[in-house]
Amino acid sequence: MRLAIGGAEIGEMAPRVKSSSAAARRAAEVLKRFDVDAPPVALEGICRAEGIAVCARPFDYVAGVFINDDVFPVIVVNSRERRARQRFTIAHELGHYFLGHRRKSFAEPATDSRQERDAQRFAACLLMPAAWVRQYWRAYKANVENRLSILAALFDVSRAALELRVKELALGGRVREKR
Repeated sequence: MRLAIGGAEIGEMAPRVKSSSAAARRAAEVLKRFDVDAPPVALEGICRAEGIAVCARPFDYVAGVFINDDVFPVIVVNSRERRARQRFTIAHELGHYFLGHRRKSFAEPATDSRQERDAQRFAACLLMPAAWVRQYWRAYKANVENRLSILAALFDVSRAALELRVKELALGGRVREKR
């Protein structure tokens, strides 16, 4: 049986997405389709279900690349990066896949193209859905000193990525903790 997301069967690239809000919606669709309802998101399972291999290799200037081969698609992450950074890179590259970006490969360039911004938005929304971040942010409100570190560990993302998401969601209060 083949599952469908946004009208495309799993294993096929999804139709192109044209806005960052659509990228957020697509991330929510992926979470729903794969029955992911709590952090951390099991990216390996999503990749496996989609037939996308994931491997790590050392790169000098690139965090990751998605090689969109029809026979053997693969995401390659920088083995020199920390695990949380690798996870965000995998989610970013999955963004290219699920958002229907049509080029054959994607490196994480210094450019700020619309596709790159949308893949970043998809990654943030996939790994740190707004509802979950709000829920856990409230749950740990009594532990302001450690809340950011606790949630970053819970979501298996970097503190920097979580801090950006908290700011984006305008959760208020103290975001930066003492180090």
